[in-house]
Order: sequence, then structure tokens, then C-alpha cells
Amino acid sequence: MLRRNIRKEIIMLPIDITKIEQQARQMRAEEMQRINGLISARLSAYGELLAATLVSGLALVARSVRSLFSWNPQAHRLH
Repeated sequence: MLRRNIRKEIIMLPIDITKIEQQARQMRAEEMQRINGLISARLSAYGELLAATLVSGLALVARSVRSLFSWNPQAHRLH
């Protein structure tokens, strides 16, 4: 009787390899979509920061250059 119980425990259920592969592909696709979402969110945030930095830098350059072009030497002459 004891031998029969041991043999029954050793017997494994059949493995459905195609089902396991399908589930693995599905999980991989879901993970890839999740990672793509994270990457796009981070790139969007970096793009916004870069745009804000460029705008503030251009504003600073515009203020500096504006004073060079607005200087009029004739305005300082006495008549």
C-alpha cells in the first residue's frame, strides 16, 4: 500500500507547453507596453524641462542683445 502512494505522488500532470508559451508571450507583451509607457512619460517630462530651459535661456539672450541694439549714440549728443 505504501508503494502505491509513493508512485502516485511521483506521477506528474501533463504540461501544456503551448499554453505556457502563449501566457509567456502575453505577459511579455504587457510588460513591454508598461515599459514603453514609462519611457514615453519620462521623455515627455524631459522634453518639457528642456523646452522651459531653452525658453528661459533665449529670453536671457534676448534681453542681453536688446540692450546692444537699442543703444543710440546720437541720443547722448548735446545740441
